[in-house]
Amino acid sequence: MNIVLVHGMPGFAAKFGIEYFNGVKHQLEKFPANVFVANLSFIGSIADRGEELRTQVSTALSSGALNPDEKTHIIAHSQGGLDARYMLSTPNVPPKIVSLTTIATPHQGSPIAELLDGPILLSALDVLGIDRAALEDLTGRQMKKFNDTYADNPKVDYFFAAGKGRGGQFATSFPLLPLHRYIESLNGEANDGLVTVSSARHGKAISDPWLADHADEIGHDLDKPFDPKAVPPFDYLRAYEDIVKRVSSL
Repeated sequence: MNIVLVHGMPGFAAKFGIEYFNGVKHQLEKFPANVFVANLSFIGSIADRGEELRTQVSTALSSGALNPDEKTHIIAHSQGGLDARYMLSTPNVPPKIVSLTTIATPHQGSPIAELLDGPILLSALDVLGIDRAALEDLTGRQMKKFNDTYADNPKVDYFFAAGKGRGGQFATSFPLLPLHRYIESLNGEANDGLVTVSSARHGKAISDPWLADHADEIGHDLDKPFDPKAVPPFDYLRAYEDIVKRVSSL
């Protein structure tokens, strides 16, 4: 079995000794599985990152990093799920991809993207040479256009996992807490600090919403940013194992 991990925005496969999916590749290789971690642009539009993903998966299949004779399952976090949906909904899809599981992906947009999508920040992005589409794509109005344009691939099974925060007095790590409370103030909806549970829904639920914030979902505890061994209270590795067990029978 092949597994492709796709990071969100801003993100990377690995940098400065830090893995975006903290320890997930090593854990899933025990199944056994061929695990490939995509390395897309740190910040970019869905279409641009989706094309990068297409190229990287195709190259991995031709180079032997992934086995072209085996089925491929994609697990994607945050914007990475939209990049994967774009790739699967446009021509020249790499062969034998049978499932996509998105984790905390803003399929209906993110209130935080709406909050930041203003003239001051967009002008600052222009000055810095950063593609403003990277932020605009995640707003509700743009995601409506995306969903109307890119139909799901009938040959692929779609699953999702949502994060609803840690529960208890502090629903997220400290850096994400103001964002969590802002989203909650809009309509009282459960969220992981960036994405609501309802926006994360696309396809079949892989499980009940995770007791995790947006960083917990990929194995990073933002309350302990300087501790390289720190992991979140949520058992994220077990959650990824459960995803692979679910899709392995397809």
